[in-house]
Amino acid sequence: MPRLPQAGESAGLGALTTFVRTASGADLVLAFEADDTGFATPLAADPPPLPDVFGLPEHGFDRLDWTDSPRPAEGLHLPSAVLLALGRPAERVLFVPTPVPGAPRSGVLLLWAANGARTCICPFRDEIGHAPGLLRQVFGQMLASRREALHRRLNLGLFRDVFDSVPAGIVLIDGGGNNNLVNRRAAELLDLPAGRVEIAQIAARMTALRRACTNAEALEALYAPHQADPNYALVTLWQWGERWLEVDTHPVSGDGRLGRVWLFEDVTQRQHQAADLERAAHFDALTGLVNRHRFHALAAPLLQQAAREGHDLSLLMLDLDHFKAVNDRYGHAAGDRVLRATADRMRAALRARDIAARLGGEEFAALLPGTAPADARLIAERLRAAIAAAPVEVGDAAIAVTVSIGLAGARPGETELAAVLARADEALYAAKRAGRDRVAAAG
Repeated sequence: MPRLPQAGESAGLGALTTFVRTASGADLVLAFEADDTGFATPLAADPPPLPDVFGLPEHGFDRLDWTDSPRPAEGLHLPSAVLLALGRPAERVLFVPTPVPGAPRSGVLLLWAANGARTCICPFRDEIGHAPGLLRQVFGQMLASRREALHRRLNLGLFRDVFDSVPAGIVLIDGGGNNNLVNRRAAELLDLPAGRVEIAQIAARMTALRRACTNAEALEALYAPHQADPNYALVTLWQWGERWLEVDTHPVSGDGRLGRVWLFEDVTQRQHQAADLERAAHFDALTGLVNRHRFHALAAPLLQQAAREGHDLSLLMLDLDHFKAVNDRYGHAAGDRVLRATADRMRAALRARDIAARLGGEEFAALLPGTAPADARLIAERLRAAIAAAPVEVGDAAIAVTVSIGLAGARPGETELAAVLARADEALYAAKRAGRDRVAAAG
């Protein structure tokens, strides 16, 4: 919350009203600022205390021509708050308008009371009609200065509110290193006090946090080349425990001599969402195996490498036997359970370097890098036996599962994955025609 003006800040205006009252012999001198709607805020009064805020009538005393001497109070629309401050009926009034930007109806009001008890020797009393010009100039300058100072404080208060309320950690490094600011989010992250902090403390805590990151070595390699450049700008991801921080640093206004800004934004949720999207794009949601698109993306370069380096590579195509009957008899939930069990048994039977995929429906595939067709046949038989080894338990039902497998090896120099897939698919259908639950190899 921006701080309101304190009593000491109106001391100059208070001295001015006291001087004007002494010089003029007025019973009340009131300085106020008022906006164009006529809402007036008293700033200083002699004698005190200040009256309450008041409203200026639309066609009130401040709309009159005050170039002459004081006017009789009779017929003037004076605010009741001012009359209450005077304490007696007013006899004469003088208003010195001092419009300033944002407060065009401001001014100094002088009131002499009817039958006033106050007596004084006032050296300028008889010449008060010549004083408004000077008073207008002096009060106008003081009021403009006061409003400018208040505006600065309001802006500073707003800056501090925004600085501490943004959802990112912010560290502002002063160009001279003496006026460094840390907002609340950054203070919590770096274990520092919020507000002004010594540059050495900030540097130590930021270094400690970076070194505690899982990817500390990679971060060090990213920042090291920029240490001698005061104008560098860099956006990096810091993996800190289970959290991900996006750290943006850049010089103030592009000039490192003016200072540097560090922004710390927690992007953990965004990273998880990105990982989920990547997983959805690359993996089959039901079985967790890679999907058809990802399988092709992984298999094609491995086939090209095998052709280029003269390595063996084999491909298995698998299809669950009579799977439609499982769905028709036990329902699709049971069918899904069979598909997941098949995927689990494939992962257990294949080697770490092999790539298993669900291509769609009850169709699966496995890529066997560095594997000749003869060895691939042994792996295919092991895989077939693993899938058929035990029924899949679904409720009270025990569902027997078998699979037909077609095998094809990449030919020397072959780089077209589609050709290998086609031969493996032909072998798969040969296995089905031969009675299912078996492995068939392409010729």
